Amino acid sequence: MQRIKETFTIYGKSTVLTLALLAAFSSVVFFLSVKDTDKLTISFIDVGQGDSILIQTPSHKTMIIDGGPGNAVMRTLTHKLSFFNNDIDVVLPTHPDADHVTGLIDVIKQYSVHMIVESPAKSETGVFQKLEQAVHDEEGAEHYIGNLGDSIDFGDGVTFTIVSPRTEVWHGEDTNDESVTGVLRYGDTTFLLTGDLPSTHEDDVVATGFVPRNITVLKAGHHGSKFSSSDIFLKYLKPTYTIISAGKDNRYGHPNPEALARIEKESKSILSTIDHGTITFETDGRNLQINTEK
Repeated sequence: MQRIKETFTIYGKSTVLTLALLAAFSSVVFFLSVKDTDKLTISFIDVGQGDSILIQTPSHKTMIIDGGPGNAVMRTLTHKLSFFNNDIDVVLPTHPDADHVTGLIDVIKQYSVHMIVESPAKSETGVFQKLEQAVHDEEGAEHYIGNLGDSIDFGDGVTFTIVSPRTEVWHGEDTNDESVTGVLRYGDTTFLLTGDLPSTHEDDVVATGFVPRNITVLKAGHHGSKFSSSDIFLKYLKPTYTIISAGKDNRYGHPNPEALARIEKESKSILSTIDHGTITFETDGRNLQINTEK
């Protein structure tokens, strides 16, 4: 595997990926004319106790971050993507834990994936080994290890910049420490997507200089764990909205009451998949609309 060594522009004229993607689009243009919009849509999918995020850009490019523990992500893709669309531009498992990667196995097997970005962290679990086999078998997919400063430019005003981890080499620490964390930007709206990032690494994320103050949406680290979303981190971000992705009555007690109390002090609104199901934000880069599906 290799790193994204510089900003990667999807549909960039100098990349092999360009040809593959353009061919995919030309193959369906006879059946369906897809018009660009000015809206970015980001759905925090209700997968129970886990994480899964679907990003759909104004030019209909798609990115999936994590896949949850079951098949909820596949049901969501069937519902939200065009019948004629069998392509996923980017798949990003933030780290090897089963509640983040299980659903991605079927996604990679059933869709044509053009780019896969992974954490440097590894795992000996059967689920992770199945994911790695699916990644290996996905012919034509560009495969990268995410690292601080790497950026994906979707070519339509949407960018995703990785702010953690800082190294492409895993040193055998907790896999959560190596959660790929990124800032999604479109116009004036910003989303910080943290995987299971613990509070011990939150200061490092802020120190990168890539994370803005007064962020629009924060996906709370580790399902609202007691050991994520520190006071200092939240005071810097002051998120307008904070999303907690967790399952009802889960055995971990997520979201933790102490974490919720910290978030409530700095965030204007907290939305959880427990209460609201799948939570979808739609934005033109300035205005924001929220829809929930319970």
